[in-house]
Amino acid sequence: MKDNRGILTLDSDTVASNPGKVRVMPLVLMRYVHKPVFLLIALLSSLVFAFDVSLLWGGIFFCIFLVINFFYWRRKKEQFAYGDSNGGIVISEKPKLIAVATDLSKGFAGSYPVVKVLSYKGKGKLNERIGTVSLYEGSESCTPHWNDFFPVPLEYMNNNKAELNAVLNSYSEESWHILEDRLKQIELPYKEGLFKIFTENSSW
Repeated sequence: MKDNRGILTLDSDTVASNPGKVRVMPLVLMRYVHKPVFLLIALLSSLVFAFDVSLLWGGIFFCIFLVINFFYWRRKKEQFAYGDSNGGIVISEKPKLIAVATDLSKGFAGSYPVVKVLSYKGKGKLNERIGTVSLYEGSESCTPHWNDFFPVPLEYMNNNKAELNAVLNSYSEESWHILEDRLKQIELPYKEGLFKIFTENSSW
């Protein structure tokens, strides 16, 4: 089990069954996600403001945006290193959608299988398998399952084929079959959302 004591931005009390262990490449991320671009622009703008208008206020803004940038990138690094990694399948090209399966159980009671369908901006083709890393949305500590989970395709963060293939190889064939079987319960045409899967073994 990987030591989680150095985590700053995630809950270190929970451990993913299959952590992502993927490096975050900033330039790759900025191709798919706009927020880090805006944060970087704000940081540089505050520096220009400090030199051209007010050293005091510019310095204050620079320090604020420097801290925000630090925690943003630290969270991304920890998300993709320690977040839960699950396989996804491209299920639609118009619109581009992927499906990812997981169990929202917190591990101490019951089984709460779900499939998340979400929009996709990557290069994968229909029926192609991709890797994702998810964070889970909290709930009351006494409840046996999480409220939701949020998968992010690995290619949004990393374009190293060897690393991406290593993650794909960490998924069992059984996990792919489970996802394919769960998709049969979802009504066509596919739409974005979280879908509970009802089976004789589920606790929903």
